[in-house]
Amino acid sequence: MTADSADAQLAELGVTLLSRADELADTMLGLMRSDVGFHRSVALVSDDQLRSTVRNHLDFILGVFGEPERTYDTTAAAMTGRNRAVAGVPLPAVMDSYRICARFLWDELRSEAIRSATVTDAGLVRAASAMWMALDEFTTAMVTGYQDEVARRLVGRQRERSAMVQALIDGRLPDTVELWNAADALRISVHGPYVVVCAELASVGRSVLPDVEDHLSALGISSAWRLQPDVEIGIVRLGPSAKLDLVVDRLREYPATRIGVSPPIDDLADTATALRHARIAMTGCRPDRSPVTVFDRDLLAVTAAAAPDVMDRVAANVLRPLDDLPDHDREALLDTLEAWLDNGGSAERAAQALFVHPNTVRQRLRKLEQRTGRAVTEPRAAAELCIALEAVRRGAKQVTGPAIR
Repeated sequence: MTADSADAQLAELGVTLLSRADELADTMLGLMRSDVGFHRSVALVSDDQLRSTVRNHLDFILGVFGEPERTYDTTAAAMTGRNRAVAGVPLPAVMDSYRICARFLWDELRSEAIRSATVTDAGLVRAASAMWMALDEFTTAMVTGYQDEVARRLVGRQRERSAMVQALIDGRLPDTVELWNAADALRISVHGPYVVVCAELASVGRSVLPDVEDHLSALGISSAWRLQPDVEIGIVRLGPSAKLDLVVDRLREYPATRIGVSPPIDDLADTATALRHARIAMTGCRPDRSPVTVFDRDLLAVTAAAAPDVMDRVAANVLRPLDDLPDHDREALLDTLEAWLDNGGSAERAAQALFVHPNTVRQRLRKLEQRTGRAVTEPRAAAELCIALEAVRRGAKQVTGPAIR
């Protein structure tokens, strides 16, 4: 049998089925309503819309039978994908509809070939090939259209959410109704408590907390984020169970340079103030210890970051007597003080941390006391040493000139 003969039979089948297109479309509509679970229980797409889509697809696919070599025009399929995405129909439900209708059309094509006295097996094979190739092209175009629309809408929603976060951190939503609307847009509850997170960027505009919203969501924690040129800002709802430790533990897994966490707030109207606190906590971070500083849990760090100029002067006043020591001797005294403080004032534990003898720790502390005139066992003097050490460890500049007395 020649190709021309097969094409003639193919065209004949197309014409015959096209003459029944309205009947076929009605049957396919019924199948989708009965066999596709989503369309059976949810009416996001009307019968007229479904039938119109089916009818357009039939016109094109069956029209291919008359011109098997023509280029596929998949515009209608791509539009169907976009429309279903806009309507909120899940992609699996759309795929199920295509699958059910394709199977029905194949059954009708085969039955029509059997009824026809002129269509041979070769003609049926040719028809099957044309139909499945067209359906494959249509399905691919539909999926692409669906995904493109989902991506477009997702980008749009992310922009809206980002703008809403910016409005909150700028303090531009004082009205209660506006705050409720903001919470709804951000998909976070209007009931706190919340914290604000501020993470320093390693380079301009590049996130240091990739997928953080999804990772926190997996822990049952809702959040919304805004990327700025120098920092990444998040509003995190802790909820009634106050999951701050979970948030901090998750943030510690990121390689960000410095991350600050504000004190909890109960009202989104206080977001701007919370951001200021989060920025201070971020500035007070010491990456050599932990990349995350929680405002309420590290008051020395917060104090050092909140008033850096004052802390510079405090450090100069308290630790200037060490300036004439060789650098390694000065660092040894400061390291010993830090280890002693970190270990609850225990010389033994500090010695273990420094890999020295406990007597070495005691000797260094005595030398520090003699130099600074401040005893580590005297509460006020110890507090001054703590603050000065914190300032130095966070990069506070040495201030020249006479010490403040």
